[in-house]
Amino acid sequence: MNRMQAVRVKYRDRQKYICYERQLTFKSFLDCVAKKFDLPTLDLKVYDESKTEVDEEVFEFLLKKQDIGVLEICLPQDPNLEDSLSSPSCSSFASFSGDNERDSDDTTILQHSPATRQRDEGRHLAQMIEDILKNKPGGERIMNEYARTKSLTDARRRDMVKILVAHMTSEHGLTKTLV
Repeated sequence: MNRMQAVRVKYRDRQKYICYERQLTFKSFLDCVAKKFDLPTLDLKVYDESKTEVDEEVFEFLLKKQDIGVLEICLPQDPNLEDSLSSPSCSSFASFSGDNERDSDDTTILQHSPATRQRDEGRHLAQMIEDILKNKPGGERIMNEYARTKSLTDARRRDMVKILVAHMTSEHGLTKTLV
């Protein structure tokens, strides 16, 4: 009996699972992705979590890995392909190298773009706030309201500020000491 398996796939800001029982080929994977995300074309680009393009050759190899992570889908005819790779779902890197005439001896310096750095910082802060709220009395109520309505009432917003200020005070004290 074949066991059901799944691959996590992301297109723009939506993430879904592609489930399969038998051997999944790259073409059948692209067919499923096009149907799941209602994409008009099968001419799709697939990237792994390291932002490396996945092609037919390595697709079967990746499926054998225990956890391949989330595969990112991009449309190549999208005029903003670089933007979609730098969106929250695909981080972009700016690379700079010396003389391009040389092969593998080139030094490549990878730097996050300012927009990517800002998004990463925003995600980090959001996660930190979520962790604080999950561990404080009343925080779960705030999280539930936000999950349900994608906004907070004034009363919940005040509760959140009180919880976060109390946390900062307990972690860092009432006044900043000067050295």
